[in-house]
Amino acid sequence: MENLLQDIRHGIRTLAKNPGFTAVAILTLALGIGANTAIFSVVQNVLLRPLPYLQPERLVEIANTYPPQVPKIGLSPGDYADWRRQNSSFSEMGSYAWVTQGFNLTGEIEPQRIQAAYADSGLFPMLGIRTIAGRSFLPEEDRAGSAPVVILSHRLWQGRFGGDPRVVGRSISLDKQRYTVVGVLPAGRQLLRSADLWMPYGQFDDDLTEHVHHPFVAIARLKPGLSLAQARDEVGRLHQQEALAYPDAHKNFGVLVEPVQDPSTAQLRTTLLVLFGAVGLVLLIACANIVNLLLVRNAAREREVAIRTALGASPWRLIRQLLTESTLLSLFGGAVGLLLAIIGLQALLAFVPPELAVLREADLNGWVLGFTAAVCLTTGLACGFLPAVRMLRNNLAGILKQGSKGSSASSHHRTHNLLVISEIAMALVPLIGGGLLLRSFQHLLEVDPGFRPDHVLAMEIQQPGISFVQYNQLSQEEQAAYGQKQARQFEEIAAQIRTLPGVKGVGGIDELPLGTELRKAGRFVVEGQPIPTGGVRPIAEFRTVSLDYFSLLGIPLRAGRSFDEDDFKQKNVVINETMARRFWPQADALGQRINLCSLDPKPCWTTIIGIAGNVHQYGLDHAPTYDVYFAGGWTPYFLVSTASDPLSIAAAVAGVVHKFDPNLPVTRVMTMDRLISDSVSPRRFSSVLVAIFAGLALLLAAIGIYGVMSYTVSRRTQEIGVRMALGAQLASVRRMILGETLKLTLIGVALGLAGAFAAARFLTSLLFGVGMYDPATFLGVAALLTTVGLAASYIPARRAMLVDPIVALRYE
Repeated sequence: MENLLQDIRHGIRTLAKNPGFTAVAILTLALGIGANTAIFSVVQNVLLRPLPYLQPERLVEIANTYPPQVPKIGLSPGDYADWRRQNSSFSEMGSYAWVTQGFNLTGEIEPQRIQAAYADSGLFPMLGIRTIAGRSFLPEEDRAGSAPVVILSHRLWQGRFGGDPRVVGRSISLDKQRYTVVGVLPAGRQLLRSADLWMPYGQFDDDLTEHVHHPFVAIARLKPGLSLAQARDEVGRLHQQEALAYPDAHKNFGVLVEPVQDPSTAQLRTTLLVLFGAVGLVLLIACANIVNLLLVRNAAREREVAIRTALGASPWRLIRQLLTESTLLSLFGGAVGLLLAIIGLQALLAFVPPELAVLREADLNGWVLGFTAAVCLTTGLACGFLPAVRMLRNNLAGILKQGSKGSSASSHHRTHNLLVISEIAMALVPLIGGGLLLRSFQHLLEVDPGFRPDHVLAMEIQQPGISFVQYNQLSQEEQAAYGQKQARQFEEIAAQIRTLPGVKGVGGIDELPLGTELRKAGRFVVEGQPIPTGGVRPIAEFRTVSLDYFSLLGIPLRAGRSFDEDDFKQKNVVINETMARRFWPQADALGQRINLCSLDPKPCWTTIIGIAGNVHQYGLDHAPTYDVYFAGGWTPYFLVSTASDPLSIAAAVAGVVHKFDPNLPVTRVMTMDRLISDSVSPRRFSSVLVAIFAGLALLLAAIGIYGVMSYTVSRRTQEIGVRMALGAQLASVRRMILGETLKLTLIGVALGLAGAFAAARFLTSLLFGVGMYDPATFLGVAALLTTVGLAASYIPARRAMLVDPIVALRYE
């Protein structure tokens, strides 16, 4: 310990004597370590932190698949009930509905639109989620007709009720129905982050024994000693039994069993790993720069080391001293890097788009600080080891005889060159990755969304309505009357909005395009066409729109007509052109009929009256789906076309709505331009981050090239003087320095291209409209890096041109 403290004191004094070298080294390491700390804090909090459930390693999720259209979908209530009763692999099972349902929460204060999820009574106890106030659901509340109760999320409890524990036992109004609050969930224990409150299955709007619809996701706990493969085998057998008992409802369905994971983080895994790889390369480039700096610095200390060796210092003692100095550099760099990480993380989280809100949970916890400390120690030892060993391998006796200047410069030259080559190769990989992502984002912005977004205001105005089950129980005449009533109410508000200054038109739709969740859809069959081979029924997306929807958003009608008021009474639909081309490639789709509930006992045939242009319903990077539009009564999303800034009339529109009904919440107020921007924000976020770290890698590589070439020029001053004294031209000296840089750069580029080819396959899922081996990106980045390398060596080359031959010849 005494020797260690002595080494530390000596190392601090040595570093203090060279403030320029120390500052550059600390800043270089701070950039690399800070970037890694910031990204690791996100990776640790999002991907590595265990799920906040009881024994999460034994939890599995069970769901269906419907390839190729839907890679993952829920279970039917009947399947879930049968499997829960028949399985022998799980000690417990619970389930929840994977799509939330919206309600209007009204009461003493402003009305609010909230999202409700459904769960059975066994789910929360199985996960170890205990309410912080009140109780969980009871088994009898799973049955239809049970008392209406709810459990509040911690977010809603704090935001709406001020964290008052007395809310338990009170009743709240949801869509004008009274529900009793029986509990409050703890913070951070959400299965569905969008859920504001939970309801038991007794309040679920569907038959809990049917096998046609697929709303549930099951979570089960493996029995002790049972493997995931064994559970998959049994669930597969149970699925086959259900397929034999209910063949029509199970055709083409598969089943999957996988470890439970947060659904909001699964989609981020590839992006975060790519970012982590990019900042890892940044740290390696920073380390290469430090090694180069230490080699240069140690070359000036060869006489010191030789004298200490002559006085009896052992090689291990000298290595330990040099490693102590490099570790101190790394620790100081880590301290500064930690400050940069704190600042960078705050800036990073400030720009996180709403779709990636889970990233905002990242913080610098103990695990992150431990990672930073480990990186600092590893970096310090790794950076100091090679320079220390190279110094002790020098001919120390020869150094003492030569005087203050050592003879080991030539032996270090190859090492410097190898380090520069490695920096260039490592910088090329994130640069190409960033280039591919930026080109991909550029292609995404060029996609036509299928509608005209400019000067259109959107807002959600949900009216309490009857349930899906109640609606289906109505006769056809009653359904038409209900739709007409809702249409009159919509038109009454729309007529008042049209009178506002600057309003050009009003329309509506039940779900805005460019969403992320599968909502209303069904498997359909076409009249007169056979069911596809294997029983795979195609899936159509259902959209309910107002009469003016297509004209207001500029969606073209390719054939037929749009809706009129008579279509509220009749089963008429408009389909998109993708659906028309697929199922009537050689014929006219107008007048044809389709059954949109092909698995239900009672068919629901509809007649096609028009063909509309394609609209991207699930993002600009998703192909158009089969879209079926209905003439709607009350469409929850009002669309207002304006002559000026749409947001300037938002308050006036909300005033019209509240005048019609003070209990109608006005939420999700945005322009359609903002809707498009938000839909691409995850790709924009990841592309910009990778580009930033790629730029940092390029900067560090340029600094490394500049440092090595400056050192090369300083060590070759006498040689350059001799050349110039013998008649060498200034241009030839410049070509000599730039030529050496070009050679190193081209070797590094060649190696980097090979590495980029290998790494590009990890970006496949993040690319759109560009191949992972895009020639323009690869060649453009290679040219850029070559240019930067030559630019970084230009100043040293110019310095070599200014060498005075007389001074250079006296140099030694």
